[in-house]
Amino acid sequence: MQLKEKVVALSDELLRLDPGDMAELRRFKPGEVGPLAYWRLAAKCGFLDDSPERWGPLVRILAILTPKGEKPARVRLHDPKRSLGAVLCDGGDPSWSRDREARPMLSEARLARLLAASPAQRADAVTRIARMLAASREPGTGLNTVELAALLLSNEGEDEIRRIAKEFYRRLDTTPNSTTEVHAG
Repeated sequence: MQLKEKVVALSDELLRLDPGDMAELRRFKPGEVGPLAYWRLAAKCGFLDDSPERWGPLVRILAILTPKGEKPARVRLHDPKRSLGAVLCDGGDPSWSRDREARPMLSEARLARLLAASPAQRADAVTRIARMLAASREPGTGLNTVELAALLLSNEGEDEIRRIAKEFYRRLDTTPNSTTEVHAG
């Protein structure tokens, strides 16, 4: 099973868990043995034999991003069309527009700290951002959880960091309502 398949399966399974298991996963401190729900997910989603301790931070962050309470059928955690960088900019609101003088959810200073974080520091930085995003994200919208997994599970993550920055600024500077004029010289 490839990373994409594992992460999509994990994203789908998190939406099916009961509130008690989800609460345990949100409180889970990677490096600890982990709650039973974590080990059931590891077996079901194919990362039990793939250094499951490396997956701890990702599982916790995805649990934080999973909507609380009863989930309508249309709720998605993984949405391949919503890049992580764009979601960090618009806060999970697809109708967000820079034209409304709206600020990005994640400041450029925080984005810079995330991009500069070492692989060892990255999970803590993303956990803090996930809490902000969970509070602001429009219900029912997802994000590309495969990009998030690649950022957390890769040793260096330089390609993922570039992609996040590119998509953040693309979303910041290009909105559906923008009226950029091009002048021919």
